[in-house]
Amino acid sequence: MKRRHITGFYIETLVLIVIFVTVVLVLTQIFGVSRNESRSARMLTNAVTLAENAAEAVSASRDPEALAQLLNTDNNAQYDEEEGVLAYYGPDLKPAADGVYLVQAGWEPQQTDAGTLVNSRISVWYGQEKEPLYVLETAVYLPEVIS
Repeated sequence: MKRRHITGFYIETLVLIVIFVTVVLVLTQIFGVSRNESRSARMLTNAVTLAENAAEAVSASRDPEALAQLLNTDNNAQYDEEEGVLAYYGPDLKPAADGVYLVQAGWEPQQTDAGTLVNSRISVWYGQEKEPLYVLETAVYLPEVIS
């Protein structure tokens, strides 16, 4: 009779251990997924911040060369006729010529009766990714200067 109670105790203990290990494995998976999501969210937030800063620089510029000068710190930005303005930033969002973030800002002027409308597509890339992390399309109106 005692033998059955001890066997039952061992079986219950093994079942509890299996349940405990299962819960630990599930929680480990959940924390792993949340860590990846947190990393992705941080990268996207950084991309949005860089795109917003580039959009403000576009609105403060009269031409793409001036935009490149505004974004250039420590030789991290240059203007290319085909690519537009390219600026590199490090993971801490500080300008760096060999940075992991690439901000590409286009400059497409369009003449209107009252002045020039500049459409700009700002793309932020991370590392060697094939698709941009974030794309912001903006436009700024540059009125004609009357002397």
